[in-house]
Amino acid sequence: MKVFLLFSSIIVFTSCNFNTKKTSEGFVSKNNFHSYRTDSTIHSPTKFHPNIVSTEIDKFNTSFSPNGDTIYYTVTSQKLGLSGIAFQKFIDGNFLPPELVPFSSADIPVADVQISPDGKSLFFSTFKDYQGKPEGFNFNIWVSKLINGKWQEPEPLGYPISSTGNEFYPVITTNKTIYFNSDRNGNSDIYYSKYENNNYQEPIKLPDNINSDKREADAFIARDESYIIFVRVDEPEGFGNSDLYISFNEGNGKWTNPTNMGENVNSNQIDGSPYITPDGKYLIFTSGRQQKNIKEKAIKSYAQFKAIATSSDNGSLNFYIMSFNPNNYR
Repeated sequence: MKVFLLFSSIIVFTSCNFNTKKTSEGFVSKNNFHSYRTDSTIHSPTKFHPNIVSTEIDKFNTSFSPNGDTIYYTVTSQKLGLSGIAFQKFIDGNFLPPELVPFSSADIPVADVQISPDGKSLFFSTFKDYQGKPEGFNFNIWVSKLINGKWQEPEPLGYPISSTGNEFYPVITTNKTIYFNSDRNGNSDIYYSKYENNNYQEPIKLPDNINSDKREADAFIARDESYIIFVRVDEPEGFGNSDLYISFNEGNGKWTNPTNMGENVNSNQIDGSPYITPDGKYLIFTSGRQQKNIKEKAIKSYAQFKAIATSSDNGSLNFYIMSFNPNNYR
């Protein structure tokens, strides 16, 4: 599963009036506001809807419907060897309980769900077999189409996206170019493939200043391909097991040298799965960071131990949000 392959190896609803409403977890929602919008700038990473979206269950990667009223993410239980694609609808200032997409399976792990910019396609990674699948135990990219409000049985993208290696974290641009990471050549690197004549073309690896001798993964590409945010693993000069980096497109296949997004974003733990909300104003990412002195708090009494262990403060992988302006990193 992805959480083993990457993380453990590093690893609107419009309200009916115009009154301000406060959601159950502290985010402020107004008419035409989405679940990720607030009335103030979020300067530092803040847990995203704690104990409602961010819970005691490990989860990673986020993606929103274009209008911001539904969040999708991957849930996992390593003890059960189980993962699935979950979603939660945001209605009248609150998230409904999570549900699993209809094609979830107890036998086939999935990872890295991403919704296309038009909201009509759901991309993800899985090792499910199909006719013509490359040999070996490998994850490939699949897609489900939204028809009459329902996600259909997914189909593999197949050649030339699929390889004998693993393909993860498919992100789609406005013009349908797909970015993903693959270890088809031995190391985890970031590739892209243009969509032309109703088919994806041979993938192209991003240049060496993006793809280093370290492992690169989880690349979120701006819809217009103007910038990319990705994960670099086990960088000696980084802050933790994996850090978020940003690079800007200079055209003609050239990208600026990546900039570590800094200790205000990255922690001394796992940080990954970057995602920029459809309005371009917020960064949401997955992190294994913990509150300071949380262990000391938990050991004070059994009641507190249990309360923390069964909450989003238990050290599980969860979601953090902060305001985002790409110009701050140029």
